[in-house]
Amino acid sequence: MRLLLLLMLLSPWLSAKTLVVGGTLEAPLKYLNEKGEPAGLDVDILATLFAALKQPFRVELTDSGARLTRNAEIGVYDMVFTHSYKPERESYLIYPQQSHMRHSWHFFVRKEDAGSIRYDRLSDLKPWRIGLTRDYAYTPEINAIADDPAWRVQMVTMNDLQLRKLVMKRIDVVPMPLVTAFAQIHAEGMEGKVDYLPHPFKSSPYFNAWCKARADAQTPALMQAYDAELLRMKRDGRLRALYEKHGIPYVEP
Repeated sequence: MRLLLLLMLLSPWLSAKTLVVGGTLEAPLKYLNEKGEPAGLDVDILATLFAALKQPFRVELTDSGARLTRNAEIGVYDMVFTHSYKPERESYLIYPQQSHMRHSWHFFVRKEDAGSIRYDRLSDLKPWRIGLTRDYAYTPEINAIADDPAWRVQMVTMNDLQLRKLVMKRIDVVPMPLVTAFAQIHAEGMEGKVDYLPHPFKSSPYFNAWCKARADAQTPALMQAYDAELLRMKRDGRLRALYEKHGIPYVEP
């Protein structure tokens, strides 16, 4: 499935070339709005940045991560949204210097339990019922407790069940990324019912990366301008404001 949004900005910056930016459907970062157009935090960040550079672009969204990777490798896209750094990806991606997002994973608890459950090390959570999702990419330490009878782990196959179980008091703690959790909190009216423990157990920067197969002689200069403008957005508060618009906690990238 390919969904298109054409964002044409006047007075092209380096050239008239319209960049094609690929991404997977992942609300609230990238999704289809009521008009059938791509929207979300990722789209707004890039639109704000490229508006300042007067660089035209369009968004193509797919429901397949494998298709996204393949299209990036063969040159269907000029850029891809929101990728973490992995050395093997350097075979087909060029990463900028500036990240626009830090995916921060926290343990979520019920609001009334936020003062009584603490987390500095995983062993602090051993007395509590922990919800885990099968085949989810946590950390090796968390994955290791999944089948350990000394821990009170409840395993499910669908991650969107976890916060519902938490609110219903069937579990006490669940690890989730902030972006995913707050999307569900807002969508299902859980505001005021759940909270997260302040110490993250996992945190990593994410980048909008260029695709090597479509890079040209102007790409280095555009990437340099991209980095400079994104740094300005961090310093002048525009990036934080976009997070607040979408109801996502801002973690400095």
